[in-house]
Amino acid sequence: MPLEEWIKAEAFSLGFVLCGFSRAGPPPHHEAYLGWIEAGHHGVMAYLARPSGIEARGDPTRLLPGCRTVISLAASYHVPSSAGESGQHQGRIAAYALLPDYHQVLKDRAEVLAQSIAKEIDQPLRHLVCVDTAPILEKDYAQLSGLGWIARNSCLTSRVYGSRLFLCELLVDLPLAPDMPLKENGCADCDLCLRACPTKAILPNRSIDARRCISCLTIEHRGPILTAFRPLIGQRLFGCDTCQAVCPFNRGAPHPTVLFDPTLALDPHPDLLESLLLTEKEFKARYAHTPVLRTKLQGFRRNAAIALGNSRLEESLPALRRCAADEPDEVVREAAQWALSRF
Repeated sequence: MPLEEWIKAEAFSLGFVLCGFSRAGPPPHHEAYLGWIEAGHHGVMAYLARPSGIEARGDPTRLLPGCRTVISLAASYHVPSSAGESGQHQGRIAAYALLPDYHQVLKDRAEVLAQSIAKEIDQPLRHLVCVDTAPILEKDYAQLSGLGWIARNSCLTSRVYGSRLFLCELLVDLPLAPDMPLKENGCADCDLCLRACPTKAILPNRSIDARRCISCLTIEHRGPILTAFRPLIGQRLFGCDTCQAVCPFNRGAPHPTVLFDPTLALDPHPDLLESLLLTEKEFKARYAHTPVLRTKLQGFRRNAAIALGNSRLEESLPALRRCAADEPDEVVREAAQWALSRF
């Protein structure tokens, strides 16, 4: 069996659903990325504009000197969707965040793959595992290696598995034969995601204006959220699945759960009032080892206050009034004051 086929078989045995190879050359959309940064579309995510990161995203050898191949890997996830209907008292958490934090899960499995390759070739393997915190344009390499295409909503999308995919890269110094890039535009004339996006954050060039994106606003943004966007957030507490929920390729797609046990998933619709009243200890205990911790307690409670204002839940009025008057956290207090103005 050729080494490339052996690596793919090993990756599949470890729970990845897609695996492909591309040369460690410049990614095709690096110039577009520079334009995206220059336009300020990265919003509050200043780390995306660091000079060292920008250079690394244009050349994988900056991350791994001597890198010759990027092995692109994808894992599928599927949990009860948070994009469906929820009650007036319930919030919504994006599906990917309901599972144990994928960063460490994917990193551990990719490291096992690297060790297996080293054993198979019977020599040390210089390698680096990257998940989405590393400065690499992972969707470019995934498309180059034939895993899918970059859809209109900027998600890497597979004709088989849709867009509910976690991506991971294994950079190696092996000269593996590259796969054929996927040239198809599976979106064709479909623009359901553009029309469904609550804040119109999806740009014509298949990128996202993070300054408008509800995922960024509820997760990455610190401090008060612009009042113009608050009604559009609805009852979302963390992230937004809207553009993926309407994507035709996510309807009926198979979702293997080798890497992620769906029985461990959190409730996608937590109680809003209870979320507002969480203490630091309760927040960390409830969302331990999940991406929800990314928003921190302040952001989560701010989001809960905004969601209560949008739901106009009458029984939350006493708590909102107390929060608006006595809450020591200025950001949460202001969000509660706004929420009261919505009744």
